[in-house]
Order: sequence, then C-alpha cells, then structure tokens
Amino acid sequence: MRMLVGMIFVCLVSMGWAEADASIILHENTLNKFLAAVGPVQKTENFSISSIKGQYRWLVQNPRLKLLPGKARFEADVTVSLVSPSLSYSTPAYGEVSVVYDSVSNRINIKVEKVAFEVAFTILGKRIRIAEVDISKFYQIAFGFPGPKPFEAVVDVAMPDGSKRPIKIETKPVLAIEEQRIVVGSELVYTPMR
Repeated sequence: MRMLVGMIFVCLVSMGWAEADASIILHENTLNKFLAAVGPVQKTENFSISSIKGQYRWLVQNPRLKLLPGKARFEADVTVSLVSPSLSYSTPAYGEVSVVYDSVSNRINIKVEKVAFEVAFTILGKRIRIAEVDISKFYQIAFGFPGPKPFEAVVDVAMPDGSKRPIKIETKPVLAIEEQRIVVGSELVYTPMR
C-alpha cells in the first residue's frame, strides 16, 4: 500500500502539484557509480529445446539509470553467445525503475523492476527461442537513502510570560523525478497546539 501511495505521489508531484520546504537531491551519476561498482555480470546456462541441446552465455555491461522527467529507466548492453556453434549478438536491455519515499521509515527506496531480454538464435535457417532472462535482481540499488523528515514532531516556543507554546510539525512528502536527478522533500506544516 505504501508503495502505491508513493507511486501515485511521484506522478502528482512530477506534474508540479507540490513544492518542498526542505529537500534532498540524488543525482543520476551517484546512482550510476553504484551500478558501475557492481560491474559486468555474466552467466552460462544449459538449454534443451526439442532435440537441440547446448549452452548459451550472456554478458551484461554498462548498466546505468536514466532519470527523465517523471520516470526512471534502467539500461544496459547485453551480449548473448551460443557456446557451440559459436554465434553471438548484442542487444540492449531496458526496464523501469520505481522510486518511492517511505515517510514512515524516512527512506528513499530505488528498485529496478523487471529487465528482460530474449535469448534466441537462428540455427539451420530456423529461429529458436531459448529463454527470456531477467537481470533486475543483479542490479538493485541495495541501500536506501535517508529522507528529509525533521527530527522533532513538536517544538516548544518560549513566550514572554514564561509559558511555552507547543507547535506541532507535520510533513507532507514531495517526490519528483527530473532530468538527471531525484528530488525528495517535505512540505512542512506547522500547527499551534492548545
């Protein structure tokens, strides 16, 4: 449920419906440095289709996130090879990325959704689809970022007569995906308490 609220909030805010009083900015290159540290990922797998058996290998390189107004996208370059006979081709891999601010935990969570590519070869004039590979589990942003929520929920303001006036601080989350950056903020609402 929180993810759905966050996803809806992304859409509303990216259309300019709210403005943050305090915010944190995550740049695209910061997220891509993490993906670059993961580096290339490869695997060799067996297949058996009809009477054809063999092995194929896939190699994922250059994983990156693209942040565009209102959305985040995963991209990578994939090379697929048949071990024997020696055949190979390259294909891009694309997938959507969810960006959600969880106001309860005060964390910004970034999750790469399904990123799939097809493994298929033409052998003896016939196109053979071997598999579909989803690589999203290898490229998760494995940590959340702290969000812009104030530490106090109530602040006492000293008055001239020596009394204190409590002010309740509430926040409304603001999340926008812009060109090359994610902006997560809080609109602060101050309410005097009686």
